[in-house]
Amino acid sequence: MTLLRAHDTEDLQAEPIAVSRLPRQFLDWRLVLVVFLLVSALYVRWHLRNGWIPIDDGPVAETARRVMEGQVPHRDFDELYTGGLAYVNAAAFRALGTNLWTLRLVLFGVFLAWAPAVFYITSRFVRPLAAAGVGFLAVVWSLPNYPGAMASWYNLFLATFGTAALLRYLEDSKARWLFIAGVAGGLSFLVKVIGLYYIAGALLFLVFHAHALGASSLTADKRSSRGYEAFVTVSLLVFVAALLLVVRSHLQATEFVQFVLPGALLAALLIRNEWTEPAGPSRARFVMLARLVLPFLAGIALPVALYFAFYVHAGALGALLNGVFVAPQRRLSFIAVFAPEPATMLALVPFAAFAILAYRAKGRLTRRETILFALMLLLLLRATRGNGLLYRTIWLAARSLLPLLVIGGILLLSRKRKPDSSPLLHEQTMLLLAVTAMCSLVQFPYAVATYFGYVAPLIPLVSLALYSHVRLPARTIPAMLVAFFIAFAILRTNSTQLASKGNTYQRQPALAMLTMERGGVRVPIDQALSYDSLVKKLRIHARGGYTWASPDSPEVYFLAGLDNPTRTLFEVFDSPPSTPREIMRILEAHGVTAIVLSSPSFSPPISHEMYQLVSARFPHAEEVGPFQLRWRD
Repeated sequence: MTLLRAHDTEDLQAEPIAVSRLPRQFLDWRLVLVVFLLVSALYVRWHLRNGWIPIDDGPVAETARRVMEGQVPHRDFDELYTGGLAYVNAAAFRALGTNLWTLRLVLFGVFLAWAPAVFYITSRFVRPLAAAGVGFLAVVWSLPNYPGAMASWYNLFLATFGTAALLRYLEDSKARWLFIAGVAGGLSFLVKVIGLYYIAGALLFLVFHAHALGASSLTADKRSSRGYEAFVTVSLLVFVAALLLVVRSHLQATEFVQFVLPGALLAALLIRNEWTEPAGPSRARFVMLARLVLPFLAGIALPVALYFAFYVHAGALGALLNGVFVAPQRRLSFIAVFAPEPATMLALVPFAAFAILAYRAKGRLTRRETILFALMLLLLLRATRGNGLLYRTIWLAARSLLPLLVIGGILLLSRKRKPDSSPLLHEQTMLLLAVTAMCSLVQFPYAVATYFGYVAPLIPLVSLALYSHVRLPARTIPAMLVAFFIAFAILRTNSTQLASKGNTYQRQPALAMLTMERGGVRVPIDQALSYDSLVKKLRIHARGGYTWASPDSPEVYFLAGLDNPTRTLFEVFDSPPSTPREIMRILEAHGVTAIVLSSPSFSPPISHEMYQLVSARFPHAEEVGPFQLRWRD
């Protein structure tokens, strides 16, 4: 009975561990997993309450509250995502209480399922102790960097679940794992439309796997008709064109290198395989591909069909399709942060030099060399505390890895395999390359540091897959690099201010709890004081259960427990935008007696006409932190 397949650091791919033969190894594996899960859970829980971004936490909480009250996303209000997560969060509100802490508890629960999936993936390539080390590297670059209950975390977790299921399929070839991987993709799409990125990566892998199966089944007859090859080629060219369409609104050299090139290179590898390596006649190839793709697509279709059926029953299918596929394209023209320039990839040079040193070493490092190397890394880590340039260099090195990993992976997979190389390892590597490359698109078009966190945990996994292709005499160097990036995350990214993350280390300011009943998380003291004061005063002046907070202030509605009379979360996304007089009619119809004006995050400030109208209608005013509270008698 197979329990664990691992790659030894000595042997490229170790034999499965049999429970009946090696009970001690089983206990060792189980102990390592338990310790890994315990340490990961405690570390993430320690960070879980800390910090927030009001324009992130606010809309997630407000949409869940509106769903809990019976409203339907896209039909009754402008949902930012597909809407499935809002129903999960609404159920959690009913069960655990309506506050920001509940959202993070849900996220933490999914994290507790994600961590074993990470360990499972890493254990395909190295022994348990090394698997735990690389797994913990993925953990510290995840939620501790930004514990907000954002939809993109769920996309990352579900992509990992799907990848683990596909890896399992490679080991036992049971179609149920393809179906489970598809369910993960369908659920990811229901959380946020970018779940399609994982689905695309999985499909790229299935094309690769279908070719590998066809090639391995050939005997003396190596005839290959061109119908299947042409179909795959056209499909992959359409895929590359779709990548270009996704980024067309902000297509710069940076975006091309980061988001288009990896997928295009993977497509080129697949096309090259089809035309240069015979894999059988077209009919058999189509049948083989269908056997792989249909269970996967069925898994996707199950949750998506159920969700769409609900919208059909609610008479809101058109609103759903517009909100999921049309509105996001419109939003791209308003919000964009370009990715770092390609020249920033030079930050990888020092770390590449260390990797080359490990590769070319004649044998194990001496004790003196090990101490010297460790001391260099410790000094570098220490210097990043006060040196912004060094901090950015390390951060940019991490961000720059993905395109280079894809190029390196393609070079590995395109060369002729040695007789003693593992076909399974090649397929595992392709899977991780494809999923990671596609999931990196989560950073488009808003390539800020927090969005890098939504793909960063996958980078150690694909790096480990590539590492498994080489034998390094000086294995101490990779181990110390893993330890360095764990320490950098713990000391320099998990504990720095969100606003400075990726740019320079700034110690996180003192935090205080949001004390209103819908709070429950720790935020900077000045923000805690402002929101606590605002909520108390707004509740005094707002009669009738409604208020209006603008622009870009959905957190005010949620924290104050007051309803929004409009369908708007962010004014910049209104299409068409409401006129000042239309807004005033809505406020009058709902009997609004108090409003909150704020500085915008994405939207333009309210117009002069709007300010005149609200000043006349709500003559009393008080400045509360960054807000202006206005009310009428």
